[in-house]
Amino acid sequence: MKYLEAIPERCSGELTIKGTRIRIAQVINMLANGFTIEQLHEGWPWISVATLKGAVEEATQLLSAQVHA
Repeated sequence: MKYLEAIPERCSGELTIKGTRIRIAQVINMLANGFTIEQLHEGWPWISVATLKGAVEEATQLLSAQVHA
C-alpha cells in the first residue's frame, strides 16, 4: 500500500496514514460528517492534500475488494 499501513504496535494495528497515528477510519468519519479534504489538511498540515486523497482512495479500494471477495 502506498498511503496506508497497519502496524501492530501502532494504534492497535488499525489502518493509519503511513508515518502517522491518524486512523483512516477517523478520516472517513470526518469526511462523512461534512469535513472537506482541505479542512483536514488545515488540521494536519504536515499531511499533503494529495496524501489525504490517496489514503481515502486506497481505503475505498480495500473496502470494495472486501465486498466483492
